[in-house]
Order: sequence, then C-alpha cells, then structure tokens
Amino acid sequence: MVGVMIVFALKDEVKSAMDQEAVKKHLANLVGEYKKVPGLIEKTFVMNPENSDQGAFLVWESQEDIDRYLKSDLYKQAVADICKGEPRWETYVVTANLKDGVLI
Repeated sequence: MVGVMIVFALKDEVKSAMDQEAVKKHLANLVGEYKKVPGLIEKTFVMNPENSDQGAFLVWESQEDIDRYLKSDLYKQAVADICKGEPRWETYVVTANLKDGVLI
C-alpha cells in the first residue's frame, strides 16, 4: 500500500466563493465520487482553519492506481482546477494501520 499526502492553496476566486453549506455539499459529492476510484482504499479530507488550504491523506493499493488517478477527470476537477500553483505531494509506504495491523 502507498500513502500520499497532498496539500494545496485554493485559487482566490474559489476561496471567496466558499460558504459552509457549499463546502458541505461539495464534499458530500466528492466523497461519493472517490468511493468509485479504482485502487483507492481510503481518503481523509483536511482543511487548514487558518487559511483554508486544502489537503487529503490517501491510501492506495499501488503506484499504478495513483498514476491513473492523476490523469483522471476527477483529479482535474477536485484538485487541479481549484488549486493555486502546484499541490505539494509526499508519498509514503504504509507500514501499519488499525484495520490490518502491521503490513511490513
């Protein structure tokens, strides 16, 4: 399994259009879409309360699944189109989790 942390700032026009209800509706839609992504085991969405930067920690079955996702329309719509600049990515090997225990 591969873990990926992504963090990015929102474009100013996206940030200025945000309100609590719109964010909730958008996230509910995204959760439904991400449940369908092949190879994605888990995704936890996060937001910095001080500056509204967005991010997520994703757990994937393989690097190939990540590569396929990065070429998808979902990635374009959920990250690339709303991101100011380039997102920061960090990739990790998942060594253990609460569900499966030790994985290495």
